[in-house]
Amino acid sequence: MYKRKIAATLVALLALVAVVAGCGGGGSSSDTTGGGTTSGETGGSTESSGAAPTKAAFIKEGDKICTDDENELNEEIEAFAKENGIDLAKGELSSDQETELFQELVLPNIAKQGEDLAALTPPEGDEETIEELTSTLADEVSEAEDAGGGPGADTLAGATKQAKAYGFKSCGS
Repeated sequence: MYKRKIAATLVALLALVAVVAGCGGGGSSSDTTGGGTTSGETGGSTESSGAAPTKAAFIKEGDKICTDDENELNEEIEAFAKENGIDLAKGELSSDQETELFQELVLPNIAKQGEDLAALTPPEGDEETIEELTSTLADEVSEAEDAGGGPGADTLAGATKQAKAYGFKSCGS
């Protein structure tokens, strides 16, 4: 889910791509704050105490969360580059800067995505699947934080596989 997102984020930083891992749209917050139903037109889900949405509505809302969080990450990356005198067009990023970017920006952003997804009510019958996905993501983010350094070849691979298998498009790209 997030393995390619990490790589894509770093590539986006180096290439000055405004959109990471196929995420588009605008804004930096999701529709899932508060206690009511969101996006009634799409059958959006509610917080964990609400009625269960359809799988399609859940995926749509989850992908919106990931898109919004990725847009926020893009803004943070641009600010990081400006603060550190990095020319994004030239892709001049030291190993230390890549590690800092991954540890200080990318991992917290992905952790937030997982928390936001976990706060949604999953489709009926999919509760265990979504719990496993968000738990795996939290564990893998924690492992990457504990390991320090930049992303490895298998960073967040379990959550990536689970998200793709479930049907997410933005989450896990």
